[in-house]
Amino acid sequence: MTVKLVALWSTPDDADGFEKHYAETHLPLVAALPGLKGAVASKALDGPYYRMAELVFEDGAGLEGAVGSPEGGKLLADAGHLQETYGSKLDVLTVEELTRI
Repeated sequence: MTVKLVALWSTPDDADGFEKHYAETHLPLVAALPGLKGAVASKALDGPYYRMAELVFEDGAGLEGAVGSPEGGKLLADAGHLQETYGSKLDVLTVEELTRI
């Protein structure tokens, strides 16, 4: 059972600043998460969200361990920084992948 953390970012007030920080700081923090099996960062072409990221873990325990780790703490703090600094709101879902076609 693969479990994903899905991060949905609204359009930031300062898109250029957000993009620079996201690429240079936030994504390396994602990559450092223990137990991370893979991640996909996407930019929306339409709809209510600006960006989406899927962080893939083997199971729920792996996700919980990653979020509760020191690396997870740094990532969560940086997500707060992105919201405060660039005016982007973050919605987070935890999902279980059931089918892949």
